[in-house]
Amino acid sequence: MTRSSTLTSLALLLALALPPGARADAMLDPRAFDTATPACADFYQHANGGWLRDNPVPAGFASWGTFEEVGLQGLQQQRTLLEQAATSSDHVERLLGDLYASGMDEAAVEAAGAAPLQPLLARIDRIAKTRDVAPVIAELHARGIPVLFDFGVNDDLRNPAKRIAYANQGGLGLADRDYYLREDADTRLLLTAYLGYVERLLTLSGSPAPAADAEAVLAIEKRLAAASLTLLQLRDPVISYRVVAIRELDKTYPALAWSKFIRTQGLAKDATISLAHSAFFREANALVSGLSPAQWRAYLRFHAAHALAPYLSRGYLDAHDAMYLRTLRGSQEPMPRWRRVLGTVDTLMGPALGQSYLRTHFPPASREAAEALVENIRLTLRGQLEDASWLGTQARAAALEKIDSVDVKLGGPEAEFGYEGLKLDTKSYAGNVLAIAAWLHRHHMAAADKVREEWQWPQPAQAVNVFYDPARNQLVVPAGLMQPPIFQAGGDAAINYGGLGSIVAHELMRGFDAIGSRFDAQGRIAPWWQEADSNAFNARFEPLRSQYDAYPVLGQVKVNGHLTLPENIADLAGVEIARAALDALGPLPAEGTLSAAQRYYLAHARLWRRNYRDEELQLLSRIDVHAPAKWRVNGPLANLMPFATAFSCKVGKDSMMRAEKDRVTVF
Repeated sequence: MTRSSTLTSLALLLALALPPGARADAMLDPRAFDTATPACADFYQHANGGWLRDNPVPAGFASWGTFEEVGLQGLQQQRTLLEQAATSSDHVERLLGDLYASGMDEAAVEAAGAAPLQPLLARIDRIAKTRDVAPVIAELHARGIPVLFDFGVNDDLRNPAKRIAYANQGGLGLADRDYYLREDADTRLLLTAYLGYVERLLTLSGSPAPAADAEAVLAIEKRLAAASLTLLQLRDPVISYRVVAIRELDKTYPALAWSKFIRTQGLAKDATISLAHSAFFREANALVSGLSPAQWRAYLRFHAAHALAPYLSRGYLDAHDAMYLRTLRGSQEPMPRWRRVLGTVDTLMGPALGQSYLRTHFPPASREAAEALVENIRLTLRGQLEDASWLGTQARAAALEKIDSVDVKLGGPEAEFGYEGLKLDTKSYAGNVLAIAAWLHRHHMAAADKVREEWQWPQPAQAVNVFYDPARNQLVVPAGLMQPPIFQAGGDAAINYGGLGSIVAHELMRGFDAIGSRFDAQGRIAPWWQEADSNAFNARFEPLRSQYDAYPVLGQVKVNGHLTLPENIADLAGVEIARAALDALGPLPAEGTLSAAQRYYLAHARLWRRNYRDEELQLLSRIDVHAPAKWRVNGPLANLMPFATAFSCKVGKDSMMRAEKDRVTVF
């Protein structure tokens, strides 16, 4: 449940843009269809084939779809806001403008070279003995650079009104432990490329023996990976929760010097700490106590350079892009500077930028229309939970209490912190990134063991996303998502429900699945399913896992039905719930030759349309808990009779529809 660290998440962030000619309204565009493909044979292709043909992945991107298109207007609006902020008299707006201006000043970035990194490297180079390692690890964390493990503050899963500190596995330069452990040819090639990246950064940062140091870094990360939990295991947030006394941490992991680490982060000596990944931390402790200071200097030097590489001069930036954009994601063109820098601002100061965005780009009419849609979805789900066959009497009562208690937040927070004491320099981009990262770390640490401030949202207003947090029983719908073609105030209800409605329903369903059932109406860890409920749920959706296991992705690669199962269930539920909510509005007229039901499903298919580069699809097949776009559409619809009725589909050789005995539904 720990939030991603500031600089780690920044290093992989991609900003968005829209190619010329894309539509900005929510109406269905017949040019996007492929009418040569029957709707009943491949609805994803039928609804999106024209668009997929005409919208290849743009240069500088790994994939391209509706969410990127929706991001266009917001990004351009944010860019204007940041350019205007440079002359603002408001403290926070001026900080936004200064950060953006410093990133856009490429001449100053090149002139600075690696100077902002040098103080960190000098501190790392002073490691002479084993006892010197832990203090440097602690100091880097305090600067917003997580090394060896992750450490942050989040809601207490047993008392969500309070926030506590979480220590979790981390310390890797690649997103998934399996990259270090698999033996197939593709993984070996990727690891070779990663080793080259490590060596390149070590060379740039002045390592006396970059090749040997790179091997040392990779050896450490391989051991950390072997001790890490899998993505499948981490799917359950409860597995990352275990409150441990600091004195026990000192006793169990002495080389990590926990009392000193806690003090360096600015926490009280009796702070509440959750550390659940004990096997990982045993290995981390063994590494700190058992490896030479030279090996640790190499590891820490690389990770400091890696964290800052996107904000330093061209050599660092090019090395980072070569690994994380070209090798991992297949994007061959560099990202435009303004998008890159806007992404930095969005990640580091997103809530502040969101305040400006809300004031100028989220009218009351949009809020009111979205509130009505979300409430209709909530009430529809409530009715379906009342009748759900996989819930027993006690579980049904708990589910109804939970859906009645869900906290819905639309648009963005009404208040935000003022970045008191933060000062930026328009001529030092990487220096500004470090200053904000350290400020944010102190701010987050200061919230530990305190009552949660309700006005703090998990995502800023401009985010193109929807988020359900089981630890708060909270649904967050940022203003950035409530834009055409996903949603348009006063637009066609069928299209709005096929877009925003199905996403909202998808997210709400996460509160009532195998993971959501671990959290009660107040967001506490308090399982409310009985064994019979769990068995009924698992039995109902085991066939769905098998369905997705058979869907092809790329070459011989198929969807991982186990890893993606919770999201596949939510996709299925989202289509069911939003369609029922649309029907509750009463009969809607046809538009041309399309009925309301047909427009609903076409809008839903449009939501997930996406072109991928092969490298990106390969990457996502390993680490993404969602199925590829085609199966997010066809996978659920192949099970649903309302869809079959809307398009007069029959079961048969040329139909994607499943036979009655093979269909899986949520409600």
